[in-house]
Order: sequence, then C-alpha cells, then structure tokens
Amino acid sequence: MKKLLSLALLGALAASVAFAENFTEINTDKAKALIDAAIEAHGGEDLTNNLHTLIIETSTKNYSVDQSRGTEAPWDTSVNESVDAIDLDNSIFVNLAAGSGGGFEFNNGTIINGDDSYQLNFRAGTVSGIAEPDYDTTSGPFVRVTPALLLRTLKDREANAHFLGETSIDDVDYNIVGFSMTVGPAISLYFEKDTNLLRRSERVFPGFGLVEYRFDDYVDKNGVIYNQSFTLYLNGDVNLERDITSVKVNEPLDGLLEVPTALVSIPEQQPDPLSRQELDDGVWLIGGNGTYAMFVDMGDYIFAAGGTAGIPDRIESLREAVGDKPIRYGMLTHHHFDHVLGVAAYEDEGATVIAATAHERIARRAAADGERLKLELVDERRIIEAEGRRIEIIDIGPTAHTEHLLVAWLPEEGILFEADHFAMPRVGPIPPAVTSTKTFAEALARQGLSVKRIVSAHSPKPGTREDLEQALNREEFQARQ
Repeated sequence: MKKLLSLALLGALAASVAFAENFTEINTDKAKALIDAAIEAHGGEDLTNNLHTLIIETSTKNYSVDQSRGTEAPWDTSVNESVDAIDLDNSIFVNLAAGSGGGFEFNNGTIINGDDSYQLNFRAGTVSGIAEPDYDTTSGPFVRVTPALLLRTLKDREANAHFLGETSIDDVDYNIVGFSMTVGPAISLYFEKDTNLLRRSERVFPGFGLVEYRFDDYVDKNGVIYNQSFTLYLNGDVNLERDITSVKVNEPLDGLLEVPTALVSIPEQQPDPLSRQELDDGVWLIGGNGTYAMFVDMGDYIFAAGGTAGIPDRIESLREAVGDKPIRYGMLTHHHFDHVLGVAAYEDEGATVIAATAHERIARRAAADGERLKLELVDERRIIEAEGRRIEIIDIGPTAHTEHLLVAWLPEEGILFEADHFAMPRVGPIPPAVTSTKTFAEALARQGLSVKRIVSAHSPKPGTREDLEQALNREEFQARQ
C-alpha cells in the first residue's frame, strides 16, 4: 500500500512538473508572439532597425500628488518644459528641463556621453563632470514614457518577459506582458487587442504604491508610431499630463552635446556612499545617495530626525557608534511621500514617531500598522530634554514648500535639521536661493533662531548662516543652451 501510494505521489509530482514546464513554455511563447505583434504595430523594421536617434520636446503639467503644500486635493500644479534626446547606437542621452513647482525653480541639463558626461545648472551658471555616468539609469525614465523606446527595450529583453493575462478596462480589451528593465521594479505593459498598440503600463513601488502610465493620440512619423500625449497616475490620482510638442527622428544630437562656454566648471560629481559624521559630541549625520538623517544621543536613548529612504541602513551605521542604545523618537519633517518612508523603520524600533498635527493621516498611512503606531503630534513646539541636552521641535511653517515644517533645533550646539529648503551642494558654489529657501530664511527670522549650522535631509555638507545669506544674495545666472 505504501509503495502504491509512493508511486501515485511520484506520478502526481511528475505530472505537476510537466505541467509547470508546459505552462512556462506556453507563457513564454505567448509573450514573444505579443511582443512581435506590438513591434509590428509600432513600426516593425523601422522601429527595430532604422531608429537611431530620437529628440522629443514636451510641455508637462504636474499635479503634486502627496507633494503639495497641503495634504489633500486639489493638488498644487506647475508647468515645465523639457527636451529629451537619445542616441541608441552610441548610448548617449541628453535631458534639458526648466520650470518651477513646490517652491523650487530649476533650469538644468544632463549629458550622458561616456567620458564627456556633464551636469549643467543654468541658474547657478555651473557645469560639472559625472564621474560614473550611468546611461541605463539616467535614460530609463525617458524610455518608460516613450512607447517606441519601451518596445525596443522589451524586444531586447524578451527573454525575461512573461504573458500575465488578459483584462478589460473601460470596455477595452488588453493583453498584458510583464518584464524588467535593467533598473527599477518590473513593469506591466497593456496592449490593446484590436490594434496591438501600447496603451497603458504599470509599476508597483513597495511602500509607495501603484504608478500607472497612459499613452494616447498616436501618430505616424517616418514609419514609427509615437504618442502625442502621456498621463501618469500615482495611486489613482493624476500626477503628470504631458503634451509632446515636437518629435525629431534620426537627426544628429551634436548641438545638444555642446556645453556653453559661459558656464563655470566645478569639480565632478562623485558617488555618494553611506557615511557617518559626528557634527558635535553625540550628534551624527548619517546617510548617502542624497538622503540623510540626524541622530542625537540623549543619554539613555537616541532622538532621530528625518524620514527619508534608507533609515534602516542609517540606524545600522548608528549602532556602530552607540551600540544598542534604543531610538525613542523619530521625527518627520513634513508629509511629502519621500519624507515618510522611514516611518516603518522607526515603528520597527519601537520608537514614537513625531509629526505635525496636520500630518497625522499621512504618518499613519506610511506605517505598517497605522492604528497602533506610537505617534506624537506637534502643533507649534515640543521640547525634549535629557542629560543636559535640549532639543526643540518647532513647526516653522508655512513656507513655499509646505504648510507645516518641523525642524529639530539644538540651541546649545546651534544646529538645526531641516528638509527640502536649504541643502548645500556637495561641490561647487552655492546656487541662487529658490523661493522655498527664501521663505525658510523668513521663518528662521520669525522664530528668532540663532542658527550656526543648517543640516539638511538631502546633503552631507552642513551649511552656515553665512552660506544661507550668500544664497539669498546671489543673482540667478541667465545662460541657457
């Protein structure tokens, strides 16, 4: 009986394995067939063999979903203009973008061209080399919103593509194919059954949610199909509405690769690895890759300020300096989604999260268990004192960036931690102040804070009050390629 049972189980297992192999083969073949049909619908051989360069100019309306001054819709809006150019044969990519929003004004450029790769800042009038240019990462956002480029990438990477199924949305039937680009989460592509055109795509970001892309108003240009409009949704809310104002196919990029001679050369941008620096006795700034948190030793416990990405890594680095001393508080500066990513990490530590009263809903939403999250809300000011050290948590809002902004102020040390209002550049001169910086300076004056060092959630380099004054007094450079 046992032998018969064993044989039956082995037979079932063999059938299961055979079915799995058959399913995988069918799935792969289906994906390849859909990819070939989509390639044909978007230009066929002209798309895969005869597309060499592409220059696209766009005008984009940005709805600042979860990035507005307030926490609810209607969201703040802004408009920016951009030029994206790609040379597929030589792995060259150029982006030029100018606009404003969220209290920021920008006029920047990026050139990825091997050893001749640069970051351009037309407001500051500077140019810096890029030490380790990354073509795939830098061009990826452009590729993902350009169906012709996305289809070419899909064809190149069809070995890791899978047929995900069929669905119907708003009375339109779709076939869905999923694959992974070289950088970022996997992406699902929705091909309209009737036309095989790419109409939608989706990606899911852990801890953030669903990003959806819509492609509309297709036109034929030189045998390749391009969309004239594009919409991006964040968790169901419209985030970007983009009009494509110009498409140039197989034209040289030479003019876009020239660096204006009026720009001042500054040291090249180097990688930003995780690092820890002690700003004062028991006060650490820890971070890398553009995001930082401040940790303050309060004797029996640690106070943390900042909720950007990577908080677990920053805590691990902190442990090397303080051992297993508990983190009792984790302060969020404001409600923007990139500044509440650390909530879950503080939650895991058993810490009390401190947030502005107006940001309670956002803080709880960012937690693994929002109802049980230990949360302390601040209306105007909260003082923490221990072992002779004093921390003042102050809501210095409103600013041009957010209606409420918590800062951590250490009056004895003259250190203030903030986010998104005054970040020192890692290299080169201090750029002209943007509107959010100007309102930040006004808030410091309004609060009467005698700040000596300004520590930012987005820079490893603390600034001084003199640095802030220099930014406020500097004229904007006017050159633009």
